[in-house]
Amino acid sequence: MKKSMKKLLALGLSGAMVLSLAACGSDDKGTTAAPGPSGDEPTTTAPGGDEKVGAGDTLVVGSTELNGVFTPFFYNSNYDANVIGAAIESICELDANNEMVPNLGEVTQEEVEEDGKTYVNYTIKLKDGIKFSDGEPMTIDDVIFTYKVYCDPTYDGIATFRNAVKIVGMNEYFYDTPDYEGKVKEAGEKAAADIEDEAKFKAFLKESNLDGWWDGELPGDLDGEGMTWADYLKGEGFDPTGIENDADAMLDMLVDCEFQNYRDGYVDAATAYFNQQYLDEFIKGNLEDGVDVKDISGITRVDDLTCVVKVEGVDISAARNLGLNSVVPEHIYGKDYVKGDLSGVKKLNDTPIGSGPFIFESFENNVVTFKRNENYWGGCPKVEYLKFQVVDEEQKKDSVLNGEIDITDPSASKEIVEELDALGANYSLVPFAGYGYIAISAKNVPDQKVREGLMHLMTRNQAIKTYYGDVAHVIERPMCPVLAEYPTDAEEYWGYDPDKAVECFKEAGYETVDGKLMKDGKQLTINVGIGSAATHPSTPVLTQMKEDMDKLGAVLNIQDMDFNLLSDAVDGDSLDMWVMAWGNSTDCDLRQIFGSEYTKAGGSNRTWVQDPEIDALMEEVVNTLDLEKRKELVAKELDMIMSWATYMPVYQRSDMLLYSDAVNMDSIPETSTFYSYLNELEKVELNH
Repeated sequence: MKKSMKKLLALGLSGAMVLSLAACGSDDKGTTAAPGPSGDEPTTTAPGGDEKVGAGDTLVVGSTELNGVFTPFFYNSNYDANVIGAAIESICELDANNEMVPNLGEVTQEEVEEDGKTYVNYTIKLKDGIKFSDGEPMTIDDVIFTYKVYCDPTYDGIATFRNAVKIVGMNEYFYDTPDYEGKVKEAGEKAAADIEDEAKFKAFLKESNLDGWWDGELPGDLDGEGMTWADYLKGEGFDPTGIENDADAMLDMLVDCEFQNYRDGYVDAATAYFNQQYLDEFIKGNLEDGVDVKDISGITRVDDLTCVVKVEGVDISAARNLGLNSVVPEHIYGKDYVKGDLSGVKKLNDTPIGSGPFIFESFENNVVTFKRNENYWGGCPKVEYLKFQVVDEEQKKDSVLNGEIDITDPSASKEIVEELDALGANYSLVPFAGYGYIAISAKNVPDQKVREGLMHLMTRNQAIKTYYGDVAHVIERPMCPVLAEYPTDAEEYWGYDPDKAVECFKEAGYETVDGKLMKDGKQLTINVGIGSAATHPSTPVLTQMKEDMDKLGAVLNIQDMDFNLLSDAVDGDSLDMWVMAWGNSTDCDLRQIFGSEYTKAGGSNRTWVQDPEIDALMEEVVNTLDLEKRKELVAKELDMIMSWATYMPVYQRSDMLLYSDAVNMDSIPETSTFYSYLNELEKVELNH
């Protein structure tokens, strides 16, 4: 089969919903959006039973927990993406060498000059004769429909296709008027005025639940050590006596507290909030009297199989953002769709329908069941049924060895590799298309010197060597090392040095008082979130850090969190530090992770790196076609990002795929970082 849902998370949160934020519990396969941004391994125990589900003509894939959002528009998990990919395909896909190649169609490009400006025309041409699983032919209208969904003014998934690809006429379509620029400027001016209004600012704090920090739970546990909301207020000079069990009153007092003591820390979020309110009102008003801009002017339908997309400027990611998009049947997904209302599209969030080799049947008891598409354009699949079965991470290896499932992806460690080698089991190891990291929020830890001090307390080598052996290595820059632009000669930026850490903390104004590191009457306290801490490869980094901080008189609260809670905490900017991983990175576009624009609510820059120089350099990177020049720019860009002391790259691990004896290994393609059996599901055979 030719498809690339497994790779869709690779384009920096573009329309293909790319660059997944992966958690690294026992490994880093749990995913969410936001880079953005990437927890522990979400796990659900698989249903029991005596029958071996891999028997007969059924291929069973062991999966980490599924969210059940099986749509290319709104999914936010790699494992949901794998499910989607069995039924829905993309225009192009990535081959084993990370090159985009034709699939349902192809993308070609031509650079043109018009009125002194550079444009690139991307021609998307589908193959003739491809049909969806219901027998309806695929046309270019299905492709254009997909683009329009991502560009709909009410689209609220994590994809940023509208911003990632500068299609001519995109903004006119989004705002539903050619005369949008004045209103956009006006919205910004009004938002700037609103943040100076105390009542409006406090209203924002309340309506946004303190920018996502307030969870409404009383008494609360803010630091993982039992600090309640009432305790916090007392420490900030407020008296919550009598409201300890009154959530509404508690929130009101917290609003007063945060406005009085920490208003400046909320300014960016408040500005984005007010700005979005005015833009939403503007768009809603435009749509109330009917749709005025029905099409994106830069997308021209040529014939039933062809369209041309006109893009402003040169961008190394544009072709992938356009070509790696999935194609869904407009006559099904768009049946009840009107611009400004995606409810009809969302009705199919749990039912993937496309042109793929398998047809979705059900999702019950943690098992997704597909039946083969007998009329699949790429050839009838070898197995009749395909199942994705949720399996605990700890049970993945044994489930394959016992014949309960056929293929899965256990976390690779030196112990597992040694065991499998001794058994003669079939497995593959390839470099993971991502990396594990420890992040610090510049919003919650605004003092550069404090962040630098924390960086000097992170020791990585022994932790990673002990956990992974030779199946992972420490990396020095926040980019996937398999990419051509990665600076392989990069040296350690922040070395482990407790003495330097002390110097940094002193420069930040901290001094030792009665054995505690204090400033303005407060002890240096940092809250860090991590998933599955008991088995996490980065846990030793944090435990050593905690030990060092204890000696210095500072506090590091290590919070072992469920993946979804960790993701929410990161998205809500409620942690000072966190441990996660990015996955499925296939190009060097880092704008969504480190771009200033993406610090806004819902954005994937949760470390709050805001640097105009970095922004400009990232734009230059994606506009540079020459690889050697791009390498130079990326090396400089990554050094500048490291200088912020918000990202500590930790490791790149190896991905493992483990196969049962029931799988015919001759039917498994050569596996690489970018290509696996998931790209050719229709060819996988079982031994009989």
